[in-house]
Amino acid sequence: PIHSSDGRLVLVADARIDNRMELASTLGIAGEGRELPDAAFILAAYQAWGQDCPRHLLGDFAFVLWDNLRRSLFCARDGVGQRVLFYQTSPQRVTVATSAGAVAALADVRQRLNEQKVADFLVLTQSTESTFFEGVLRLPPGHTLTASGHALRIQQFWSPDEKRSIAFRSDREYVEGFLEVFGEAVSARLRCDGPVGIMVSGGLDSSAVAAVAAARMREQGNRLSAFHAAPRAGSQGAVWGGADRVADESADVEAIASMHPNIDLRIHRTGRTSFDGIETLFRMTGSPALDPSNAAWYHGIYAAAKAEGVRVMLTGHKGNSTISYTGLRSLEESARKGHWFQVWREVQALGLATGKGRRHILRHEVLGPLKALLAGWIQPFLGTPRPSLWEPTASAIKPEFARTMQVEERIRAAKLDQVRTHRLGELAFRTAALMRAPDAQDIFSGLRPWFGIETRDPTSDRRVVEYCFAIPGSQYLRNGVGRWLIRRAMAGKLPEQVRNRTSIGAQSSDWNEWLPTMRGELQAELDRLDRSEIASRCLDLAKLRSLMHQWPERLGLQHTRDYHRLLLRGIMMGRFIRWFEETYS
Repeated sequence: PIHSSDGRLVLVADARIDNRMELASTLGIAGEGRELPDAAFILAAYQAWGQDCPRHLLGDFAFVLWDNLRRSLFCARDGVGQRVLFYQTSPQRVTVATSAGAVAALADVRQRLNEQKVADFLVLTQSTESTFFEGVLRLPPGHTLTASGHALRIQQFWSPDEKRSIAFRSDREYVEGFLEVFGEAVSARLRCDGPVGIMVSGGLDSSAVAAVAAARMREQGNRLSAFHAAPRAGSQGAVWGGADRVADESADVEAIASMHPNIDLRIHRTGRTSFDGIETLFRMTGSPALDPSNAAWYHGIYAAAKAEGVRVMLTGHKGNSTISYTGLRSLEESARKGHWFQVWREVQALGLATGKGRRHILRHEVLGPLKALLAGWIQPFLGTPRPSLWEPTASAIKPEFARTMQVEERIRAAKLDQVRTHRLGELAFRTAALMRAPDAQDIFSGLRPWFGIETRDPTSDRRVVEYCFAIPGSQYLRNGVGRWLIRRAMAGKLPEQVRNRTSIGAQSSDWNEWLPTMRGELQAELDRLDRSEIASRCLDLAKLRSLMHQWPERLGLQHTRDYHRLLLRGIMMGRFIRWFEETYS
């Protein structure tokens, strides 16, 4: 912790503050504060602006400050939530920590599993606040918490959906403005006292981060370690989406490394399975893996990076709603506003550019969302039963448990039914995409003490978010070219095969080859779950047993829903439940 000179304030922080020079100038900190820790800038900002200080901070941060004069506790978390903060209240105290498990360890009573969270997780509904520990809450991104006496107040200080507008005279100026903001975001995340790495795919998000980072590091004589997860050698894969999906992106990643000679590429072809070391993941994150298939290659990449001494891992996880937004949602938005000439022009261009034809684009990108919107309006007046909202998620939830936990009502309250059926407007949809999966950051936060590596994402930078949300939709979709902004910005920085790529990489495309090796382990775990009261209440164990009994001779694309998703997620959740029972009994 650090203290104010008069002893009034005490601060603990997990932070990287990016606008140190600006704060130093504004706050009169001598020598631009080069030698000061990031926490010192937070303390100075609080002394200047009080509880309004988070608005003035750029970077990734979570902090807790005790004001002895006011007898109040003040906490804050950065806008997109790249750092985490958890809390629990009782009549005696408020407990705050950067780990839900740490908060739980200090509880006055024995910890109980939050079964509402189990239900939400099983149907892919993630709350920004709830955790698997009953009574332990997560402070939402862009929020502050103030506790004084017996009062507790939570307030929002930043949101991506605040309407902002940026207008330039030429298309070129939009690209120049983007490169300036994005370059600053990448550079800020290179500040480190050790080697920097990046998880890179052949997609535009992480590859753009890699290209800009490599160029900046080359100027300083530094190298960038790039890590890529690929299917097992010789894999045939089983991938939905046909030509729109790529099972193995290794060739594209190798082309990126060839273009930037200071990138040292490591292609990781894992031999691990989803359950290898899984209890360590539970202990470090307090959560099961949302996509169990990714657990193995995440572990492999971070273990390899640790062996090379990497201290920071760059990613591009938030890019789909920021730097590489497709612009397709602007079609439906324009259609709603009656701008049909503009819509038809782009539909024709998209049909030609993608080879899918005008009818396909019109049906799926314009009329489909409008039809879903109309259906949502008239459904209450038809008197017909609504289809289950959680069934499409390939969930292993027990139907009776879903009804008890009011899963349908919670999905609608969170507007996830509108997100999944494209009934939200463009700004609301992009905001939902940016802020979705709040549990994911818990995973990266847990990986940090496990491997000693901090994960940083330039595509989530507040400056990048605000810029990308403020410019016109026409900068993302033009003449049938989606993701137009990032494609132009990366000219000369990425190989043409990557810059112009329209396909999407498929994660864990070799699932149908490694999942059979887990069959015995899955069956043994399912047998153990029969003895768990909570698992029997929450999970449709009969359905899981049926899938195990009917295991096909050869797993293929047609089995993705039942085996890769429903069975694997269901047993993963069951194993977490059993771990929780054993750990906190």
